[in-house]
Amino acid sequence: MKTIRIFIASSSELKEDRDQFRNFISRQNDILHKKGLYLELVQWENFLDAISDSRLQNEYNEAIRNCDIVLCLFFTKVGKYTAEEFDTAYQVFKEKGKPMIWTYFKNAQINTGSITDEINTLLAFKKKIGGLGHFYTEYTNIDNLINQYRNQLDKFLANYEEETSSGKDPKTNRERGQEAQVDQVVFNEELTKRLLEAIGKHNRKAADFLSANGDWEENPQLVRTAKRIIINGYVGVIGVQIRKLMSIGEELYSTSKLTRYIENCQLAAKRSLQLICYSLISTLWDHHLEKKSEFSPKQKEAIAKFFKNAAEEDLMAFLDLMDHLITAFKDNKLEFLISESLEILPQLQEGTSFYQACEQLMELQKSTKGKELSGKDCLEAEENLSIILENLSFLAEYRMISINEIDFNQQRNDEEGLYLHNYTFLVGESQANNTSQSNVRRESSPVISHAVILFKDNYRKNINLDPFIIDYNGLALTGGSKICFYSYCNTYDDGNLNFKFIEDNSNVVINKSNNPKPDEEDLNALNRWLSKKENRKDMNFDKVYSLFYHAKKTLTGIEEETTEDLF
Repeated sequence: MKTIRIFIASSSELKEDRDQFRNFISRQNDILHKKGLYLELVQWENFLDAISDSRLQNEYNEAIRNCDIVLCLFFTKVGKYTAEEFDTAYQVFKEKGKPMIWTYFKNAQINTGSITDEINTLLAFKKKIGGLGHFYTEYTNIDNLINQYRNQLDKFLANYEEETSSGKDPKTNRERGQEAQVDQVVFNEELTKRLLEAIGKHNRKAADFLSANGDWEENPQLVRTAKRIIINGYVGVIGVQIRKLMSIGEELYSTSKLTRYIENCQLAAKRSLQLICYSLISTLWDHHLEKKSEFSPKQKEAIAKFFKNAAEEDLMAFLDLMDHLITAFKDNKLEFLISESLEILPQLQEGTSFYQACEQLMELQKSTKGKELSGKDCLEAEENLSIILENLSFLAEYRMISINEIDFNQQRNDEEGLYLHNYTFLVGESQANNTSQSNVRRESSPVISHAVILFKDNYRKNINLDPFIIDYNGLALTGGSKICFYSYCNTYDDGNLNFKFIEDNSNVVINKSNNPKPDEEDLNALNRWLSKKENRKDMNFDKVYSLFYHAKKTLTGIEEETTEDLF
C-alpha cells in the first residue's frame, strides 16, 4: 500500500472547510485502497498541544518535510504560523522537488464589521507568492474547493496508479506501449464536432462561429473556443456535464480517467433525460391542478414508480418514463413549453439509434466494473452520447436561472415600487466558478422565489422545476449555487428526499424539520421566528419536502403515510 501524505495549512477560521475536506479525502480513500493507494491527512489538530522538547510549530514544519502534498487555505488573514508552513514547504520543494503545493483563497461574502487590520497580511501574502511565481486559485465554498481539487488530485495520482498497477516505473509502462495506445485516442474530438454542428441550428453564436471558421478543427485555439460555445450553449445543467467531460478528456492518462470518462458520458445522457422528465412532471402537475388528465394504466404505473422509488433510477428507466410522460401529453393534448421534446417520441422506441445509444451507454458503464478499459471504450461512449445530445440539441434554445430571494424597493413618493429579483444565471462554464455574486433584475411584479426555472425567450413563461431540481445553497441562504437533481425517496424508511449535486454527483438529503412555524395570524410571533436565519432555512427545506409530497398526491393519489400513536 502506497501512502501519500497531505498537509493542510490554514487558520482556525476555516475549520469547517478543513473538516469537510477531510470527509472528501475519506471518500477518496474508499476508492483508492483498491488501487493500493492511501491518502494520509496531516492537520494541526492531529498534534497534541502539549509541552514538547521543541517548539510545537517545529513539529508541524518537520511533518511538512515528510509530506507529498501541502494544501494551504486562506480567507481573511494569513497567520504567521501558516505563512511559516508555506515557506517551509516551498523551501523543501526547491531542494527536493516535493511536496507539491496548492494554495486556495476563499472568495466569499463577509460582514464588513469583521474586517480587521489582519486583512493586510492576506494582501501582503498574495503579493509575496506572486513574486515567487506561485499561482493560487480562488474558491467560493467547500463544494467548489473539492470540485477544483478533485481534478488536480486525479492528475497527481495518475503516476502512482500506474506504479501500483504494474509494479514498475511509469516510464516502463510507456516502453511497454500501454500509454502509447491511449495517446492515439483523441478525447472530445467527435463530441465537439458533432455537438457544435447540432446546436448551430439553435444557437446563433455556434452558427456564426461555424460560418466564420470553416477550418476550426485545425486550430487548437479555435477548438478551445468551440468547446466553450458548446458548454455555454446547452442549457445550464447539461453544459455542466459536458464541461466535466471536456475537462476529463484533457487529463493525463490513468485508469481512473478512462473509468470516469465513461461514467460521465452516461451521467450526461441521464441528466439530459432527467431534465426533460422533470420538466414534463412539473408541467403535468400544474395541468392536473386545473383539470385532471386521463392516464393509461402503464402511464399511471410509470408515474407512481417515479414518486415511490427507493433507489436511484438508471438511464433506461428515465428513457421509459420520458416515453410515458410525452405520450400522456399527446393523449391529453396538453401544452408544454419544451414542445420540441414531443417530436422525438418516435426516437424513444426500441431499435432506434437513440434507444440503442442509451442501451450501449448503460452496458459500457456496467463493464467498467472488473474490466480493463481502453481508449476505444471511451470513444464508443463518446459516440453514443453524441447521438443522444444531437437529438436533444433543441435544449440549446433554453436557459435556466435560480431565483434566490426577492426584495421590494419603494422610495418616497413612489406609488408602485419595484421588485428586485436576485438570481443566478446557470451556465455550464460559470457554474464551475460557482461565484457567490448574484444578478439583480428590477420588475413590477414578483416571480416565485427559491426556485430553479427553465425558460426560452421570456423568463416569465417558464417551467418551475422545484422540487425536482433545487438550488441547495439558495435554500440554505448561503452564497453561490449548488444545483441538485432529485434522486430518490426513502419511501419504505424515513421518507427523506435524496438529491444529487450535479458537480460531483454527491448525495444531498432533505428531511422534514421538527421546527414548528408559529401561527401566521400571530404576526409578532411570526416576525420574531422569521428574523432568525436558521428558521428561514428550515422553512425553505420544509417547502421542498411538502411540495414533493403534494405533487405525488396530485398526480398519483398516493398520500404520505403516517403512523398513528397507538399507545
